[in-house]
Amino acid sequence: MFIINPRLASSLAACSIVFFFAAHSVSAGEPKTFTRVITGPQDEYVIEVAGTYDPENVEITIENLGDTPVVNPRMTVNGLYDWYDISSMLAEINAGCTTDEEKALAIWEWVQWKRFQRSPNDESSINPVRNMNGYGYGICGHTAAWVKALAVAAGLKARIWEIAGHTISEVYYNDGWHMLDGNVKVFYLARDNRTIASLAELEKDRWLIERTIHPRDPWVRPADPPGRNLEFVRYLITERDNWESDGYDHEALKDYKMSMTLKPGEKLIRWWKPVLSKFEGRDKDALVPQMYANGQLVWEPDLEKTDLLDYAAYERWDNVTSRQRDGQSPAVHVAEPQNQLYNRPSSFSIPILSPYPVVGGHFWCRLVKESESGSAASVSFNTRSWGSGDNLYNFRWGSGVQDIELDLDSRILERAALDGYYLSFALRSNENASPPRQAGVDWFRSVSDLQVSPHSLPALSLGRNVVRYWDSSEGSKKVRITHKWLEKTDNHSPGRVVQAASPSIGAEVKTLEPALKWQPTGDEDAGDQVADYQVMLSLRPDCRWPLSPALYRNVGSKACEWKVPGSFLNPGTTYYWKVRARDSRGAVGGWGEIFSFKTAVKAK
Repeated sequence: MFIINPRLASSLAACSIVFFFAAHSVSAGEPKTFTRVITGPQDEYVIEVAGTYDPENVEITIENLGDTPVVNPRMTVNGLYDWYDISSMLAEINAGCTTDEEKALAIWEWVQWKRFQRSPNDESSINPVRNMNGYGYGICGHTAAWVKALAVAAGLKARIWEIAGHTISEVYYNDGWHMLDGNVKVFYLARDNRTIASLAELEKDRWLIERTIHPRDPWVRPADPPGRNLEFVRYLITERDNWESDGYDHEALKDYKMSMTLKPGEKLIRWWKPVLSKFEGRDKDALVPQMYANGQLVWEPDLEKTDLLDYAAYERWDNVTSRQRDGQSPAVHVAEPQNQLYNRPSSFSIPILSPYPVVGGHFWCRLVKESESGSAASVSFNTRSWGSGDNLYNFRWGSGVQDIELDLDSRILERAALDGYYLSFALRSNENASPPRQAGVDWFRSVSDLQVSPHSLPALSLGRNVVRYWDSSEGSKKVRITHKWLEKTDNHSPGRVVQAASPSIGAEVKTLEPALKWQPTGDEDAGDQVADYQVMLSLRPDCRWPLSPALYRNVGSKACEWKVPGSFLNPGTTYYWKVRARDSRGAVGGWGEIFSFKTAVKAK
């Protein structure tokens, strides 16, 4: 469990990071680094990213170099990734939305592509702020809870239905309920071909389900296999076992915040990859998350300058003091030496608190015990500020100093993912020695391993990135931020589709199943070519969301034509559509120009 070895932490951490970078440098070159030191209450700066494609983000570090706490450090890149609480999440999700319908659809769309299917071993993951920052995955119940929580926070009515084998959410707007399934990434167009159906409508009308596809991801959108479609028909139409549930509200509707304080000498490191291969439930469930990332919270204060007791958990009667308070050594030690009448050990705890799930850790420290007898120094692991805890190391025999390394993984991973823990110290000095002998702690280094959702991290993109930083600290501070990324120069996205072939823009068509045709686009990389196109058709002039998931489809080839399936269009109505391409190496281009056509009043 422990290794007597002074200050190995820095070299070990460096080795793990160098290995991670080296693994990518073979094909992508050395990482680029940008560092910014901030001393004011807020800051804004620009990072230019070169290359031909969005970079591979590697690491973001926020470090407190000053002598005062840094409270709630926050940042955005190009206005994104401030997911501190549900309000800041909604500011990103509902940007540009003016109606309740737009807010509901934006929430549904945002949730579905920030998650994948796996259930965390953590009840708090039902909360969207906790989950989307720390995990990024959940099953249908989680997803429905996130949609409801975000909708309620946006001022909308929402509810959750259990439907015997699945869980869904409904949001109320435009005087009606509308079923929005963020887990299956689907909604169902009602018979009017304009509005999204409610669960009550679906229970009575299975055809609405049967004509819809259930997509796998943003690009994989073929027709449903018969069994997949029938699965959802069975879920939804069996109304006798459909019931409304509020069982998720106790966690989902909590006002959870990503609050944290970086103490002097503390830094938060976050990677976009699972550098440490540590995740919640690792010892209980062999299923590795489909996508997750790691980080570390590292605290190594300079105890010559920092009074540890300003950040420790202790009470006056715990009988501890520090070098800053009485000028004596070690850095933290017994205030009044123990004797036969007063033999209660001195005690204090170091809090290690994180808004991200803690999934492992190491601790290094120097214990000091000046007397061979009548004194002791021990370390224990706790999930509370104080208590019996799990004893990690006891310096009882002999005297002098002992530098120890403690592996905390077994303590942390035997539980559900933690949001923090305490390292507790018990000290006994010897008043009967002449002169009295001290006991205490002279230095320490704490490394807590974190799990983070890579979706939540402040990612740089190709071109100009505007980064904004702010925090809630009072007084002076000194914060260093470091960005690391790998630029990509070996692939270009395919070009945008900018010209419709048929129907011409604004033209009237006499059929409700028109064939949409466009001029092909290309790819500037030698030997590369467009492999597939994707089409979206909408009632909205901005073409932000499809009219139905069945009208947001892959062509399945490089053919520049797609026929609109029957039953979805109405006569005498204007529709809008757009196309994007994917190349043979998987690079997806941007959406092209938005085209339009109008169905004739007597179209069939």
